[in-house]
Amino acid sequence: MVTRWGDADLPVELTSFVGRRQEVGAVKRVLSEARVVTLTGVGGVGKTRLAVRVAGELRRAFADGVCFVDLSSVLDPAALESSVAESLRICDQSARGTSEIIAEFLRERQMLLVLDNCEQIADACGVLINAVIREAPRVRVLATSRERLWVTGEYVWRVPSLPVPRAVDASESERGSSTPAEYPALALFAERAAAVSGVSVVREDWGDVARLCHRLDGLPLAIELAAVQTRMFSPGQLVRRFDDRLGSIGTLDRAAPARHRTLEAAIDWSYELCSPQERLLWARASVFAGRFGLEAAEGVCSGEDLPREQVLEGIVGLVDKSVLVHEEQQGEGQYRLLETLAQYGRDRLRQAGAEEQLVRRHRDWFVQWAEELATRWFSAEQLSCSQRLHREYPNLRAAMEYCLSTPGEEQMGLRFNAALIPYWHTGGQLTEARRWLERALAADEEPTPARVMSLRNLGKICTGQYDFAAAEAVLRECGTLARQLQDPFMEACAITSEAGLALVRGDYAAGLAHAENALTIPEYAGRPERVETVSYMAVAHGMLGDYEAALRDYEAAQRCSAESGERYHLSWALQGQICAEFGVGANTAVIEHSREAMRIWREFNDAVGLSPAMTLVLCSTAAMGDFARSAVLVGARERIRRAFGLSFAHKDESAVIEAFVSQMREALGEAPYEAAVARGLSFDLDAALDYALGTEAPPEPATAQEESSPLTARERQVAALVAQGMSNKQIAAELVLSPRTVEGHVEHILTKLGFTSRANIAAWAAQQGN
Repeated sequence: MVTRWGDADLPVELTSFVGRRQEVGAVKRVLSEARVVTLTGVGGVGKTRLAVRVAGELRRAFADGVCFVDLSSVLDPAALESSVAESLRICDQSARGTSEIIAEFLRERQMLLVLDNCEQIADACGVLINAVIREAPRVRVLATSRERLWVTGEYVWRVPSLPVPRAVDASESERGSSTPAEYPALALFAERAAAVSGVSVVREDWGDVARLCHRLDGLPLAIELAAVQTRMFSPGQLVRRFDDRLGSIGTLDRAAPARHRTLEAAIDWSYELCSPQERLLWARASVFAGRFGLEAAEGVCSGEDLPREQVLEGIVGLVDKSVLVHEEQQGEGQYRLLETLAQYGRDRLRQAGAEEQLVRRHRDWFVQWAEELATRWFSAEQLSCSQRLHREYPNLRAAMEYCLSTPGEEQMGLRFNAALIPYWHTGGQLTEARRWLERALAADEEPTPARVMSLRNLGKICTGQYDFAAAEAVLRECGTLARQLQDPFMEACAITSEAGLALVRGDYAAGLAHAENALTIPEYAGRPERVETVSYMAVAHGMLGDYEAALRDYEAAQRCSAESGERYHLSWALQGQICAEFGVGANTAVIEHSREAMRIWREFNDAVGLSPAMTLVLCSTAAMGDFARSAVLVGARERIRRAFGLSFAHKDESAVIEAFVSQMREALGEAPYEAAVARGLSFDLDAALDYALGTEAPPEPATAQEESSPLTARERQVAALVAQGMSNKQIAAELVLSPRTVEGHVEHILTKLGFTSRANIAAWAAQQGN
């Protein structure tokens, strides 16, 4: 399901947000003035939580929402741009640089881009942010980093620790002088302690809680780790134990700032309270890039000293101790280490001399996992495989980087690339896919089956980027090598890819000939993979105007699909039938079948297929005389293309739209046509797709207030905030506008309503029910 940025992309807050109201307000105010705000501070101080809360509260102030990019597992600067593009769901088919693609994609958008954990690739983040703010004037960036990014116009906002009481003496402790009402640090400890132990902090313990929070320098992560231990110790015992812990650690860098040493001591303390199995799991789980599942944890982290059957028990223990975070992803339990705790675990792994072994095990497990999923691609598990590949991509990326940066692992890198066929074909990240494939092919030139399949993948990606010369050269080498290896199946795969290249070029007769040639190879003709070839034949026949042949091809594809259970390639065969139906004027059938194909592409989150399908829906709608709806579809189609970063369309697709647009303009008139297109452009992604599918909700009638009000929607919003007693500066922070813009809105409101004061506006807003 495609969603609007900000509706599902912000991390879920698994625990309540304690304190920080002043900080949230301050950051919002700063964002109303500065294009780039970087939240800095030591690990564990709560930079991410603050950024997420600010982004959540500002979500409605940005027309295109919020996009959150987690960079905690990105160590390679080259992967930064791909991570941002993936989070933005850019599906660019060109061969341009990714930073250029991102900047162009954001150019017309009003969006808050949140980049979390930038410190590992600070220089690369700075370069990208500079490119974005230069090209996209309505985009603001909220970054978190342990250091400033040195970006033009950057406002550095240092995240403070939670306020803590001063050191209290014994008599104050007995009186319980400090309470959560005064100090959020105490409230955080009390809430987390109650959650894990079920015991509330009593009045007599507040002094010791205050002492502990003071010892922990008000660092939220350190306080949460300490609160977990209330299962075993009272607050007074925790104070004494932590004092002993801090005083006895000799390995800490005494030159480091006090809060760094305090956090390290708190984490070290929590580590020592773990069981031996939990410690092993903590350290070994640090090799995962972001989230991981139980199956992966068992495969990577188990061993003689940590039997597979004890991994789940260890995970449960680490979740209970707030070391691991449990989340639900697509109905499956997933786990992750907070960045600071992951770094601690990786240090422990390195100290034990086990880092290289675990990184290799991580790579081996994910190569095997990807190869297994590739064998299931042409099956009823196809959609599930696609979703799992997308979910695990950070780990796949980390494993691929290991293959291509470690001497002697080049052949494994080619195997890995060959196994990622499903992701490369539906992931939409063609630029990154091409970079990986070219690196892998250059690193190992041995004539192997893995090289053949990687060449085939590269050829298909170059085709998708309209780089026809490169695609032709790569596929020629692919076919030659397949024949040298005497592998008829791979030779047929290469020929099928040549058919795809011919179709994209517009040479439908050549595409048909290549597809028919591939199906003459017995070793391929009986395999489920043939559905791809049959779908190409359906498209070729459809574009050539042979309705009967296109229908036969689609029926053949249906039989292939029924045998294997796959649906992705079936949608392309259906597209061939739709083209033929459009050619003979069967407009009702075109709309029905286009929507059927769109529903499949929507499931797979594949934007490339959505564009031509929407083109045929809008053109058939216009051909049936419904120019008003087809004009809205022009805008909705453009909305989807912009949302996914589709930079160009096939020449035939563009030509047929232009012909019908002329009819729409003439039938509706220029102003009504432009208004209808604007309506389609105003949709979010789901609304645009729902409209194309004919499943949109009926329009809600305008309220009496909206019909009678002389104010715009933004002016009504400003008036409502004036009625709440907010100053212009506060309104600017709330709506992420400049104070000067808010002043202009207030002046317009006063003029339109004939008022002379803000009190008049407040009274009017109250009468309107704002």
